[in-house]
Formats: sequence, structure tokens, C-alpha cells
Amino acid sequence: MDLQSLKYFQFVAMYRNFSKAAEHFYIGQPALSRQIASLEKELGVQLFDRDTRNVCLTEAGRVLYDNVDLLLRHHEHVLSLMDAAKRGYEGHLSIATVRDFSPLFTGFVEHFMAAYPNVHTRVEDVPFDQLTESIVHGVYDAAFTLDYAVPNNDKLATMPIGEDQFIALMRHDVAPELGDEVTLRELLGQNLIIPRHIDPPFLKQLRLTSRERRGTDGGIEFVPNTTTAVLQAGLGMGICFVPKRILPTAGGHEQWKICRLADVEARFSLLLVRQKDNESRTLQNFVDLVRDERRGYRVAR
Repeated sequence: MDLQSLKYFQFVAMYRNFSKAAEHFYIGQPALSRQIASLEKELGVQLFDRDTRNVCLTEAGRVLYDNVDLLLRHHEHVLSLMDAAKRGYEGHLSIATVRDFSPLFTGFVEHFMAAYPNVHTRVEDVPFDQLTESIVHGVYDAAFTLDYAVPNNDKLATMPIGEDQFIALMRHDVAPELGDEVTLRELLGQNLIIPRHIDPPFLKQLRLTSRERRGTDGGIEFVPNTTTAVLQAGLGMGICFVPKRILPTAGGHEQWKICRLADVEARFSLLLVRQKDNESRTLQNFVDLVRDERRGYRVAR
């Protein structure tokens, strides 16, 4: 399959619009349509149902769309391996994680890069729902993710590397009546901003309580990521939820009011995830370093 055609398909599927996808790539719509038609012919399936107003994915199109990002990432991974070999690196380590949670894990990566300077190390931002799949399919060697986001899979090995808890974050002038601890029912009277990429158990309880209390003032707005949620909370648009340890990256610590969640379990573990059968010496060195760091040992330079 032509990789550029896959990228065209990905954006048509995302926009549900050929014209917007063509504008994104600065090409004409007829040229884009020809690329998609060529891809459909090569695959032997119809990817889109089209009429004069709507563009919808077929069942085959949905299957491809659900996996196209991993296909493209795997291609980039292979190119990165080849580039590392050409440049004389002695090993390669690829790590997937969610950018907004970087304060929870970057220390491990920095220490590994200092201890193994001849290893080509890269870290990429991957959507939460693709993290473990990217490990299962070998697109990345390891991933940092949260415990509730890891499905049961006998191909995966996990190692806890830290703990944290979600907190409610808001400007001091947003909800002055709230104390240092808040309940779900108190929160439901407020405007809540929730990133789409996180879904810890307490948020499921929050949505359930919201459905039980129809007509409550306030509401829940879903935004693309944690960065957007913190930005909107900083503008006084509502209350968001973030891990406590990433709070310093929100900037202007003094402007924030922090509330602990009183009646739900908001704690979580950060995990290092890898394939059980990945016997790469480089990956094992990274796992050993992380384990030693967790135990408080000094990393050998």
C-alpha cells in the first residue's frame, strides 16, 4: 500500500470531508479522490459511502481507520531503525507515552540516555487507546501508561514505577464554596472539563451520577487532551482533573486551587509495559535501570 494514500485516507476519515482533507494537504480534491479510489481498488474494498452531502466510513473503512495510525507508526519505526543502524548506534529503544504525563516518567528516560549514549532512544506521543496495542504489535519497545488503561493480555508484561492521584483543578475564583475535599455530587454543580483520552474509574462514576441527577446545574465538556483541559481551567471556564504530580507544568502554581476527591478512589499506578517475549538486550537494560531507580540504587555511568 502506498503510504501517502493511507495518510490521505486517514484525514478524509477524520474530517468526513474530501474538500477539508484536500486543503490539509494543499492538493486539489480531484487528485485526492483519485488517490482514495486507487487505494480502494488495490485493497478490493469500498472505504467510504459517498453522497452529495455526507462521507461515511464503510465497515471495511472503519477497520482500516482503527488501524491506520499504527500502520503509519510502524513504517516510521522501521525507518528509524534503519537510520540508527546507518549512523552507527549500538542499539535502538522506542518508547510510547502520552505527552501530557511526561513529568511522571521523563527522569527514567533521561537517566537511560546518559547511561547508554550509544543507544538511539526516541519517545513518541501516542493516544491512550493505542498505547498497549502499539506494544502488542511491536511498533514500540515499551510504553508508559496508567494501570486502568492496560487490558488483560498474556502477551504483555507490566512493572509499576510510581503512584499518583487525580485531583480537581480550578482557578481560585471559579468555585470558592468548595473546600479542600469535594464529592462527586458537589462537582456536578460545576462546569467540568474532561480530556477524552483519560477514563479512570472515578470519571465513570461521575458520568453515572450525572445521569442520575438530570437537570443539575453545570455540565461536562469533553476536550481533546489534558493540555486543553488545563488551558480552559486556567481561563476560568471550569474544573479539570489532572494527576497531582503534573501540576507544576500547568504554570503559575499560585493561581490554582486544588481539591482532593473525597468519596471516590482517584489513585492510580504508572506502569512500564512491554512485550513478554521481547528479548532485546537494550530493552532489558532499560527495564533494569528503571527497576534500580525505583529501588533507589545509583545508576552506573
